[in-house]
Amino acid sequence: MFLSLTKVLCLFLLTPFIILVLWGGCARERPSTKPAILAMVNGEAITIDEFNVAFKAIITEEGPQTHSGDLKTSRKDILDQLIEKKVLLQEAKHKGIQVSEEEVRMAIQQMKGDYPETEFNELLKSSGLTPERWKLDVTENLLIDKLIENTITRTLKVSEEEIKSYYQKHRAEFEKKEEVRARQIVVATEGEAKTLHQQLLAGANFIELATEKSVSPDRANGGDLGYFTKGQMPEEFDIVFTLKANTISPIVKSPYGYHIFKVEERRAPRFQSLAEVRGTIHQQLMNDQEDRLRTQWIKELKSKADIQVNSTLLLRQDETKNE
Repeated sequence: MFLSLTKVLCLFLLTPFIILVLWGGCARERPSTKPAILAMVNGEAITIDEFNVAFKAIITEEGPQTHSGDLKTSRKDILDQLIEKKVLLQEAKHKGIQVSEEEVRMAIQQMKGDYPETEFNELLKSSGLTPERWKLDVTENLLIDKLIENTITRTLKVSEEEIKSYYQKHRAEFEKKEEVRARQIVVATEGEAKTLHQQLLAGANFIELATEKSVSPDRANGGDLGYFTKGQMPEEFDIVFTLKANTISPIVKSPYGYHIFKVEERRAPRFQSLAEVRGTIHQQLMNDQEDRLRTQWIKELKSKADIQVNSTLLLRQDETKNE
């Protein structure tokens, strides 16, 4: 299945810096005339052309309504992200971090997915990118990913005491509501539903009838809906919470057709044990710690950098007319 053009050219799934990468990775090839400089970061330029392309990419991805309130604030936020990327690339160079051709090749292959080579190159061209420029963007993104891995991710530690403390303080998060596992048969007419319902009450095999007669996609699994809690499915499905296990429901009409349900199993409400959720808590605490350390680290890097911004150019209203 093909991704949208914006996602294919901009999306990079390997780091928490997905938005940062999207903004940095979609810069067009620079024109022959020297563009105006919007910011300098330790002597390296961010041009207004790079910024405008990044801004348009975000507007396209998130929708104009997202930024309709305060374009000045949006432009400043995007520039801050571009500056962060520049600082991170400089830090990666300072630390001697490198990525191999094989790493770049594998990342490009993953991002291209099912697109044929010729078609993908045409997509790049239509966005003002050459394969060489896009490869450079991917390489930079990998450098940032490796920098974060070496500097932040590898330092993370979560103790058993922290996990237990989180569990005690957030027990409500681990309350499992009543769950039901059910199957369904969905048909188009009430007459067909009545015929099937009579067969089921007479002992017909529910799975076989669902596979043969149901028009719902879950027919491939014998109508299996899996486990769900009240409210997760359309309200017509809530009838299953009134039934005992191994019982057949009355016929239920919905916008999708006529349903017959069978309750396979019921799970009473309960609190999950620490053993069940230890992995989830550990990952949550790791994520929180990484976010906190990363934010602090980038703030320190930026505080040490020589950053100069042409605020007048950034806020000029004529730059926003066509965005």
